Amino acid sequence: MHVLMISLDTAFLTQAITDSRSRHEGYAERAGRISMVICNRRAGRALEPYRSANVTATPTESRGRFQYLSDAYRLGLRAHQQAPVDLITTQDPFLTALVGLRLRRRLGVPLIVQVHTSAVDNPYYAREHWSHPLLQRLARWTLRRADAVRVVNEGERLACIRHGVAADRICVAPAPVDVGRFQVAAARERVAAMRAKLDIAADAPVAIWVGRPERFKDFPTLLEAFARVHARLPAARLILVGNLAIPAITDRTAALHLAPAVRLTGPVAHADLPSVYQAADVYMHSSYYEGLGLVMIEAAASGLPVVSTASDGARDIVIDGETGTLVPIGDPEALANAVLDLLTQPVRARAMGERGRQHVARRFDQQTVTDRWIGMWRSVAAGREPCDPSRG
Repeated sequence: MHVLMISLDTAFLTQAITDSRSRHEGYAERAGRISMVICNRRAGRALEPYRSANVTATPTESRGRFQYLSDAYRLGLRAHQQAPVDLITTQDPFLTALVGLRLRRRLGVPLIVQVHTSAVDNPYYAREHWSHPLLQRLARWTLRRADAVRVVNEGERLACIRHGVAADRICVAPAPVDVGRFQVAAARERVAAMRAKLDIAADAPVAIWVGRPERFKDFPTLLEAFARVHARLPAARLILVGNLAIPAITDRTAALHLAPAVRLTGPVAHADLPSVYQAADVYMHSSYYEGLGLVMIEAAASGLPVVSTASDGARDIVIDGETGTLVPIGDPEALANAVLDLLTQPVRARAMGERGRQHVARRFDQQTVTDRWIGMWRSVAAGREPCDPSRG
């Protein structure tokens, strides 16, 4: 089977934080062949195309987002000319979905439109930017026209149904996570070295956050919450992992007098993340909305209790009161209290972390999740129902 992906996943090419490349190589090994067209805007340094035995990934290097429509369409046709395409998938229900619908009309093959975030009718997403209500209307239009829809959390499945997508065309299929790799305890010396590198005392209570500085991650709430934690627990430290040395974060950190307590690691290779997680005691998350917080799964697999705002994505990962704590969105006091509760009760935190480790191992087992996603490809390509509704 030859699958054409219209993607926005530049991390596949840059290998920053995520294990996207190894995941897609695994998909291709199971399915046959994958051609990725990665929609990106041209920058100072061009992204390098990728080619292996089973996967090719070509960036569009477009002048702007609207050029994705023509550039991705052209590259999609080229992939089909090199080897006939059996299935098209798009990463979002917006511009990439428009490309996918156009290619489906031209090539006559089925289309899966994916929704990796909570966007179909999420009020926080709608308020984030003037264009988002228009994008939500576009998503409802494209999703109803797809042959099948893949979402990553139960809340978004219900949102799609509310807006006219047939329930039997929707599959909940979270992205696979190599949970086992994060479950392996890093050597004590390596964790100690990580703390020493970050100038964190061996007995300091530590919270951690991992990711990219997107607006919906709500850094103001995260930093305000940690300021309250630090005021009541001065030894506490916060590790921020990712390309986060930007004024919106560094200036706010300074304004809250948190510079001595916050550690910015910069980008970390995905292979090195397990020891970074294990250098912390609690994972804290403040997003307004979240499709599926892969970093929360990684943190839980690493044995950390997760304190998160109660987004749809977090609800599918955290069992409130058992593997972590869910707090109201946009409430720094509630977030701070929940983090403090665990940082000051290490025995309870470790017990919750262990339950979280077991929970994500069961729910997000890489083999099971990959089977569901590849099974959806095969079913849709063959004209069958995309997934068994009883499985979500």
